[in-house]
Amino acid sequence: MMPLEQLKTNPKLPSPKGVALAVLALSKREDVTLGEIALVVETDPALSGRLIKLANSASQSSRPVVSVREAIVRQGEKTVCQLALGFSLLDQHRAGACDSFDYQRYWSHSLLMALAMKALGARVRVGASDELFICGLLAQIGQLALATVYPEEYSAVLTAHQASPAQSIAVHERERLETDHTELGIAMMSDWGIPGVFTQPLALYEDPDQLSDTTESRSNSLVLMLRLAHGLADIALAPADQRPQMIPAWLALAEKLDVRFDDVGRFVHDLIGEWHDWGTLLKIQTEPLPPFTGLFDKAEKAAKDASLLRIVVADSNDFTRRKTMALLAESGQHTVYPVGDGHSAMALVLELMPDVIIAHMRLDQMDGLALCQTLREVHAGCGIYIVLMDDKHSDEFSIRAYEGGADSYVPSTISSRALHARLVAAQRLARLKNTLVKERASVGKQK
Repeated sequence: MMPLEQLKTNPKLPSPKGVALAVLALSKREDVTLGEIALVVETDPALSGRLIKLANSASQSSRPVVSVREAIVRQGEKTVCQLALGFSLLDQHRAGACDSFDYQRYWSHSLLMALAMKALGARVRVGASDELFICGLLAQIGQLALATVYPEEYSAVLTAHQASPAQSIAVHERERLETDHTELGIAMMSDWGIPGVFTQPLALYEDPDQLSDTTESRSNSLVLMLRLAHGLADIALAPADQRPQMIPAWLALAEKLDVRFDDVGRFVHDLIGEWHDWGTLLKIQTEPLPPFTGLFDKAEKAAKDASLLRIVVADSNDFTRRKTMALLAESGQHTVYPVGDGHSAMALVLELMPDVIIAHMRLDQMDGLALCQTLREVHAGCGIYIVLMDDKHSDEFSIRAYEGGADSYVPSTISSRALHARLVAAQRLARLKNTLVKERASVGKQK
């Protein structure tokens, strides 16, 4: 594979043609006038209509834009050049030679990202709406470029990523192509004259643990906006049964940009409507979505169901066993299975495979510590969250409990609030187990 500097000059790379190329050439002249740019743009009716539509959708004025010249005045010379570039690339690359690359899905995803960036820009105010539109539209341009230059090799990358989705696609790209879509995309956009303030966040937004290494709030806001736009496009194009599981994380991210649930339904509804309108205009397939509030209700139910635990309470003392069950009832609608001795507890655990066991240290037949140690020695017991309980809370018993494999050690006088805090960790473990099971099932189906 060729180094990045050589790759940037490869004639197969996506590049503007026709009117877009002429507009870019004009923009490099210091004495160019908006009238000259308008004359060139007007020779392309499709581009003219798109620029006028975008100018109107971004305008705060009650008077609509009706001419190309007025659209260019409102959007500015540099923005018009960037938009012409983006629309030119879309028209040229609706299909291609990379068999595994879904060109329609790519442009549908990119279009929704563009519109989401523009809509978020009206709230966050970190850039002109048209500049944010092109930033979203071209955010993934490196993927299109790699699919265009290396169609067979990139098919192999996509196949490898599908078989091993735990690794990011960028890792698979670097392993086979010596570069990745982010690095190449940033280089291409920089060569096209797109400002660094919009290209630098592209290096960070796909890594959820990264923010800008500067303290500049604008850069960090752009990273968050790109993540939110990308996440919404992922949700819109995901299978219907997967969307509810994706929404809670998206809503948590939206709150960081002050997009709150009380108005997010209207925000997304309007955005999806605009996506459909633009899809018709650009001949890009878009997906019908149910009302976002309905999707959230399903997501909320799924999250609630995932937070409910199956809990075995093993205690030979009727009083403390009933007390523990009452505390669990206060902590949520968990399914609780009471049992009075260690042997019965072991049999029930191996049959039910619960999420949690709360076992008293002084359990009859097999005490709580022995039960814990035995379960940790078998594969079936390794993923169960084990809480050992005793009437006296001493350092000695606590050390023995943790050394024996317990996840938590509590007194029998524990409060409902403190017990609920222990169950939060158990719920996290249960969600992790469910995620791993789903990922393995998904990989198995792909094979």
